[in-house]
Amino acid sequence: MWLIASHDRRVSLWKSNQQFDLCQLIDWLTFSAPSFAPDGITHDNNWESYPPSLARFIDLNLLMYIGYGIEKSIQIYNLDTKQIIRTIPLSQWCSCFDLSSIKNDEDENRLIAIGTNDRLVQLKDYTQGTFQDFIGNSDTLLNIKFIRTKSNDLLITTSSNEIFVWKILLD
Repeated sequence: MWLIASHDRRVSLWKSNQQFDLCQLIDWLTFSAPSFAPDGITHDNNWESYPPSLARFIDLNLLMYIGYGIEKSIQIYNLDTKQIIRTIPLSQWCSCFDLSSIKNDEDENRLIAIGTNDRLVQLKDYTQGTFQDFIGNSDTLLNIKFIRTKSNDLLITTSSNEIFVWKILLD
């Protein structure tokens, strides 16, 4: 299964079977938003003024959606019940994000890395909602990705002309 997120807050859920050359639309989700753009002005469907719509699977039954909505937030959507089961507030609109499972001793900490247009990297704890902000890149963050190596857990951030490698340390 895979997702396609469009700029107009729609997320389509697809199932494919390469063996039979089959691709089937399973569900079509639209997330609520006010009728005005983030700058407070009504734009006639000028989607370029809106933050991007981003989605990814957490597991087989849950997906995470971040995009222009009624509030700046991460929405956790349950595919079985077809409901938003959790909302995690954000301080800024998101330009990119990634989700990681990092093991610290015997505990598993799920972190959400969020990049913004204002160069902010925010690490959020998925379970507790706590966060820490970091500034490093000199431009809008375009990509953010957790990488696990044999010796370190890393976070890679990119902007228009930079790549930063962050070492993740959990207390």
